[in-house]
Amino acid sequence: MRFSRFVSAPENRSALEALRLVAASVCSPRGRHGINPLYLHGAPGTGKTHLVSALAMEVIHKQPQLVVTVVPAADFTEVEDLLAADLLVVEDLQWLATPRANQAVLLETFVQVIDERVARRQQSVFTANAGPAEIAHLPVRLVSRLAGGLVVGLAPLTGASRLAVLQQQAQRRQLAISRDVLVWLAEQLPGGTRQLLGALAEVEELSRLHARQLTLTLVIEHFRALVDATQPTVQRIAERVGSCFRVPPRELQSRRRSQSVVMPRQVGMYLARQLTGLSLGQIGAYFGGRDHSTVLHACHKVELALGSDARLSGVVRQLQAELR
Repeated sequence: MRFSRFVSAPENRSALEALRLVAASVCSPRGRHGINPLYLHGAPGTGKTHLVSALAMEVIHKQPQLVVTVVPAADFTEVEDLLAADLLVVEDLQWLATPRANQAVLLETFVQVIDERVARRQQSVFTANAGPAEIAHLPVRLVSRLAGGLVVGLAPLTGASRLAVLQQQAQRRQLAISRDVLVWLAEQLPGGTRQLLGALAEVEELSRLHARQLTLTLVIEHFRALVDATQPTVQRIAERVGSCFRVPPRELQSRRRSQSVVMPRQVGMYLARQLTGLSLGQIGAYFGGRDHSTVLHACHKVELALGSDARLSGVVRQLQAELR
């Protein structure tokens, strides 16, 4: 997929424009004076992989002689390959922070690769689930290099933007799907762009199977199990928060008041209030038998922290996107 096939939405417009500038810079015969490095971040499902794949396709289409390298950060090993690329895309940079053998040497080498590529005017693009400063255990020198160009955040698509994506793709595929079906898919199905396009492909197959335009009732019935299975529940929220903060979910339900447990528990309460229809009392009952005033206090604390703690704000945004 190239840029011409993207729906420009408020959630991805800045990233799309930045990538267009990068493509123009890499392909320019006059030399490269673009945004370097470019760092895109957003929760899973916000379209990072689709965007950088479009960048790679754009550059290859316009200048097939250029070397384009796309590599997951978890596979970062061969420095020579990274330095040889005219365009380097490193995805899921948060995995660089995962402890492994020779971690300090690995991160220092990555800093040197960025410095060398900037000095050579070789374009680098990075993606991650959070901003450079929000990824734990990255050294300050690396954070400063990653933030040295342009950092662009991607938000989860709103219902209106999800509908626009579905309408554009349905039109491209020449699918006779009623607007009420597309609206339901946009509003009810979980996941990001990849999941939406997968669902549209399923609807296309359903339409062929029934040899007629699908009714909303039939589509709802087809996706009912998926929607029911992915609805946010307080248990799913506790499990996901526990995994993110490395705290066993049972600790979130305990009476422990250590800081390592209190903040994740408060985040769990906040997300439960945002994403479920449970009352404050029901949320408190799940998180260790606490009363509604404790839950209200926890939600207030998290809301205040989100305005001042960039790392926590990024984590909460990511959790919200994953749980919706």
